[in-house]
Amino acid sequence: MSHITLKRALPAELQLLLWSGQLQTISFKEFSALKLLSNAVCCIHNAKTQELGLPGRFFMVNEGIHSLSLGVLYLHGVLPTGLVGHRAMAMQLACENLHLPTRLINEILYANTHRELIAYGSTEPVEQEEVDGVMVLGDKLVDQARYIYPDWFL
Repeated sequence: MSHITLKRALPAELQLLLWSGQLQTISFKEFSALKLLSNAVCCIHNAKTQELGLPGRFFMVNEGIHSLSLGVLYLHGVLPTGLVGHRAMAMQLACENLHLPTRLINEILYANTHRELIAYGSTEPVEQEEVDGVMVLGDKLVDQARYIYPDWFL
C-alpha cells in the first residue's frame, strides 16, 4: 500500500522565488499542513462571532487568510523567509495558486494593508462593512482551496 501525500510539486513561479531567497524549503509534515488549514478555518469561523469587537473580528479573519496562505505555500514545500513584506507576498502567491480573480486578490491585499496600518499605530477605524467584506473574502478563499486541494479537507 502506498502513502498518498498532501505535498504538491513546486510550480515554476515558486521555484523562481525560492532561487531569489524570498522563499525557503521546509521539511514537509502532513500534520503541519493540516494544522495551518485548521487554524485558518477556525480563525475565519471565530471572526463571525459578535462577542469580538470590529477590530478583533477584522484581525481574526485576516489571520485566517494568512494561515491559509501559508498553508497553500506549505503544500508546495516552501514558506517565506521572513523578509519585509512576506505576509502580503504569501497571500498574493497563495491567491494566485488558488486561481482567484485579480479583483479578489487586490481586496485581500488591501485588507492586509489596512491590518498592518492598524497594527503599527494608525487610529483609522474598522467599519462593519469592511469586516463583513473581508469575512466574505475569507470564506471564498477557503471554498477555492477546498476546490483546488480537496484532499487537504478530508
